[in-house]
Amino acid sequence: MEQTYLLGFDCGTHESKGVICDPDGRVLAISVRSHPLEIPRPGFAEHDPVNSWWKDFKEIVRELLQKTQIVPDKIAAVGISTVMAGITPVDINGDPLRNAILYGIDNRCIKQAEYLNRQIGERRILHHAGRKLDIEMFGPKILWIRENEPDIFARTHKFTMASGFLTSKLTGCYCVDKYSAMAAQPMLNRRTMDWDEDLCRLVCPKEMLPEIVDTSQIIGGVTKAAAQETGLAEGTPVICGTTDAGAEAVSVGVIYPEEMMVMYGSTTFFLYTTRKYNSGSGMWAGDYTIKNLYCNSGGMATTGALISWIRDTMARELCAAEEQGKENAYTILSREARNIPVGSNGLMILPYFMGERMPVNDPLARGMIFGLNLRHTRGDIVHAAYEGIGFGICQNLDLLKRQGANMENIIAVGGGTKSRTWLQIVSDICGIKQTVPEVSFGASYGDALLAGLGTGVISKPDDIKKMVKVKEVIEPDFEKTKEYKKYKSVFGELYNRNRDLMYFFEN
Repeated sequence: MEQTYLLGFDCGTHESKGVICDPDGRVLAISVRSHPLEIPRPGFAEHDPVNSWWKDFKEIVRELLQKTQIVPDKIAAVGISTVMAGITPVDINGDPLRNAILYGIDNRCIKQAEYLNRQIGERRILHHAGRKLDIEMFGPKILWIRENEPDIFARTHKFTMASGFLTSKLTGCYCVDKYSAMAAQPMLNRRTMDWDEDLCRLVCPKEMLPEIVDTSQIIGGVTKAAAQETGLAEGTPVICGTTDAGAEAVSVGVIYPEEMMVMYGSTTFFLYTTRKYNSGSGMWAGDYTIKNLYCNSGGMATTGALISWIRDTMARELCAAEEQGKENAYTILSREARNIPVGSNGLMILPYFMGERMPVNDPLARGMIFGLNLRHTRGDIVHAAYEGIGFGICQNLDLLKRQGANMENIIAVGGGTKSRTWLQIVSDICGIKQTVPEVSFGASYGDALLAGLGTGVISKPDDIKKMVKVKEVIEPDFEKTKEYKKYKSVFGELYNRNRDLMYFFEN
């Protein structure tokens, strides 16, 4: 059989990445592009779908083809993921009418979420969505456009979600996968996996929403116009695609029930696979990116981004030295934090620097550096940030544990795994073992593998599991786990006792 290849592309919060791999999962080339996170107003978070997403995609595809010298018609399929939400209204020609509104770091739709909760009622929402509506959900974001940008709403032909904008640019088809659609509340009827006509009326007409399909379903081929723009061959199959976390989990072999991914990125994301739909954990429940599996998932708002903030504001000399070819600034900061004791010498950080998603679900929460004195060092601050993130991770894992989740198979992925110090602190706080894959190419690699499943180039999910090798296992120090118990309670109280004061600054 003639050799074919798979192409995956992911658009994250701050950068896009693409890979080409063969059917055995061997990556032949990688390409990366940076793009800005646009914050036009406090509480807003947007991407430019044309000048960031589509531009990145075109440049990355051409670079991958040039690097590998692969003939375009040898690409068997394309898979795409983006950040969660990415709500983009497009006109009849598929052109965006505004920037994409992103996931929970964009909290503009607080009033719309509250309105929908009141109008629909708690019991009905729990029946449909499994949990209360919040700013993560797609419905409040669309309703915000309807109420605040009526001219844009009036011209909207379709609302694209997650990877749907890019796949529509390639194929002309409007789809959203079942995994991403779990956040399309209140419009989604979870039991029929279709749009609920009555609830849609509160947000937008049903006809303005994309078709719901499986993640790896082929939705069409690359059009002639898209082929000319991207360098792909006309007719190349394109799967529906998904959200970055769902693709990243696949990339590291999360394909069986009772497996968990903790993704250390700009935000931290959790994904736990189950045999049956379970809406009782307090996390988002829905279909997984692999057929016949379900998942519970959730995320924190500011984790890796907090470490970046510390680097950019407190370690500018390290950034300048790195630009001159010296050691990576993150590596130095992690080393400075390595030997700091439990409790960071009396310092604690609430990592709510852009509100918080789970478990507090409070977009108005604010970050806090508590206990600071003149003896503290930059290493103490970095260590306290790692601990604060670790306490938040522990709170999220506890939500799943209360529902009987198995914490034995946790796979750690993302840029944060480069810090052994950070991983060890999280394992110590939570009392968990974390497995770090030998190679983690990220969501774009998962996109390519899902494209392989969709076309049959990869015959079954088991084949993906065999591609994953273990780099190291982080074991917890249970003595430190015991010591951290008292700090965990203080962490929770810092938010509880200061929540009202945080809200004062929004008035």
